Amino acid sequence: MLGNNSNQSYDLKCDCNYGNDYVCEQRETFIPAAWITIIQLCLTVECPVVNIFIIAIFLRPKNRTPSTILLSSLAASDFLTAILAPIPFLIGYAFNFNELIIAEDSILGGWIWPELYSKCTILMPLSMASSVFHMMSCCFTFMLNIQKVIALQFPLWTMKYIGNKATLLAICPFVLAVLGFNTWRTIKENEYFFEGKNGVCCMVKYTPNSHIKGSVTFIGMCLMIITLVIILSTIYICWKLRTLGKNIQIPNVRKNSKKIPNVGENSTTTPNARGNTPKTPNAKRNSMKIQNPKAQAKIRRSAFIVIFISVVFILSEMFTYLWTINISGMMSFSHTLDQLCDSLMILSWQFGFSVNFIVYFMMSAKLRKTLQTFFGKLFRCNKRKKDENIFSNTITSTPSSAII
Repeated sequence: MLGNNSNQSYDLKCDCNYGNDYVCEQRETFIPAAWITIIQLCLTVECPVVNIFIIAIFLRPKNRTPSTILLSSLAASDFLTAILAPIPFLIGYAFNFNELIIAEDSILGGWIWPELYSKCTILMPLSMASSVFHMMSCCFTFMLNIQKVIALQFPLWTMKYIGNKATLLAICPFVLAVLGFNTWRTIKENEYFFEGKNGVCCMVKYTPNSHIKGSVTFIGMCLMIITLVIILSTIYICWKLRTLGKNIQIPNVRKNSKKIPNVGENSTTTPNARGNTPKTPNAKRNSMKIQNPKAQAKIRRSAFIVIFISVVFILSEMFTYLWTINISGMMSFSHTLDQLCDSLMILSWQFGFSVNFIVYFMMSAKLRKTLQTFFGKLFRCNKRKKDENIFSNTITSTPSSAII
């Protein structure tokens, strides 16, 4: 789903081999300006570090919940996208700079990289792989919102049926669907590429009814639908938190626990005296809730994390929405908008991945405590080594007569 293929902007004709009558053109990659590429490189290093740290904390046995499993899956897909998406840009800028052509009409600056077939066969699967993990990130954000809406609307059913295993089983169909669709898409797209004269990478120009055009349109429609559901879910979660206030209702249900009748403080009836205990109506018994401040705070904190992640997701995908609309045919194609999206789309994704860590850090006391403990131990270890080095240097420099 990357918009780094700029052959529509620079229609350089490709010499087709083997007597093909195709309308073909050389595949090109738009490489953003140097300052954008450098920022991408820094975020490519930063995103995996912080997200792997998040995964290591959330997947500890004592921290595993349906929400943390989804958040860990989101962190994994985020850092894989952050690694794979900028690779074509970094390779072109670092190792093939002499082949780049300055994009003079680009607003933010950049270069056009006419690819050879030997590089095209490697970079195209990388772009497709980053598209796979980006689609998974969208799906996991969608699942987070749906899971939180269900938990707030049907807390009893959620506690009974939505556990860690159910969450993993729900993740599997999305992962398999994304992998299957993009595998088919990769196979079909390979049919449009071939080696032209002088080893250049040629591609058959897409027709409106081509499989590639249809798959790109389908992905764009899925992204728009997912975004709409996320927006509606976020609005609902905000409304639910506002209307319930601090009294979030939690069902008084515990597995393998005995039901004890509701007995008043001044009642002479003992809990075991079933015959003397008035029966509580089902409707009233089902409405009884535990007002546990710690449990309420945990649920509210989890809901706020989902809200912030949804807002960050929507903002980070703005250039993806613009790129999708630009190539969809709903409006006249704009070369300027295409290059603007090519320059900033992946960068906006990476910023979103980085901001997610800040959200986790602000909302998760366990994460803050773990970081504090880790850096505290690291600082004490370095200080101890420094003191030992100073002591050993002092012993070495002291004359033996002085010691005697």
